[in-house]
Amino acid sequence: MKPLVSILIPCYNAEPWIQQCIQSALDQTWPNKEIIVIDDGSIDASVAIVKTFGDRIRFQLSPHAGGNPTRNQLTQLACGEWLHYLDADDYLLPDKIASQLAALGQSESDVDVIYSPVIALEEESLRAERVLEITDSDETLTLIRWGSLLFRREAVLRAGGWKPDQPCCQEHELLLRMRMAGHRFLLHNQAEAVYRHHGSTTVSRRDPLLTIRTRMQLTDQLEEHLEASGQLSHTHRAALYAARMECARSAYRLDLPLAQELCRKAEAHGRKWVLGSPALPAGYQVALRLAGFVKTERLAEWARGRYSGLGQAL
Repeated sequence: MKPLVSILIPCYNAEPWIQQCIQSALDQTWPNKEIIVIDDGSIDASVAIVKTFGDRIRFQLSPHAGGNPTRNQLTQLACGEWLHYLDADDYLLPDKIASQLAALGQSESDVDVIYSPVIALEEESLRAERVLEITDSDETLTLIRWGSLLFRREAVLRAGGWKPDQPCCQEHELLLRMRMAGHRFLLHNQAEAVYRHHGSTTVSRRDPLLTIRTRMQLTDQLEEHLEASGQLSHTHRAALYAARMECARSAYRLDLPLAQELCRKAEAHGRKWVLGSPALPAGYQVALRLAGFVKTERLAEWARGRYSGLGQAL
């Protein structure tokens, strides 16, 4: 018997994307699935678009409550053994669910969360690229980086569900609690979920400093847990260094003291050589070692303004 998978879509003012999102859920090659959509008080044409799918999906209207309360409502409605939470502005490639569950079938142990790399789509340029390569099966690294997830429903309920007042980084807050509680993770190293980056309406674009601070608070909690439990490895330290330096670079123009604090925290255990991070190209890392953080950022700003090739290297 193939387990039932619930694809759960919270929708709020997602008129430009909701049709493709729902269609990608319906197009999943995994045969035993249900698609549930809750509209969280949209004031655009989202509801009208969702209704065009008729009885191919389950649909419910709700007063506006926010992303995580809506995800908790969806969890209660779901009948599936496995859950995929699909944001209304994202979409899936057709084999995403089948591919992850095939990996589950090859696993010798019980699993609570299956995680995979993701594909990012920059909406303005329509340029798709894989933004997260996972090079080992250490599930802790997906808490420091980003990933595409399939949850066992019982494990989500055991963890207490989604934190209702979590302003951003919602998946990572849930994953951190699951990791600290000893839930079991499985890597499937294939990117088949597309995450859109667009506009200024998302929390990360509307309030980037809130996102940076929240992400770093979760990162600090994870580091404290790993250190207290004797699990903090050299690989973890390198990933923590990269995450903090990436956030330091993002914060530089918005809040210089915060950026400097993140850089100091990143370097507390020495500088690491980072591979594969678009925010930390090799040229930037060389300059960082020679000139320090603030001077390297100033050099990068100057280079972006005058020489495009050098600007990309920094």
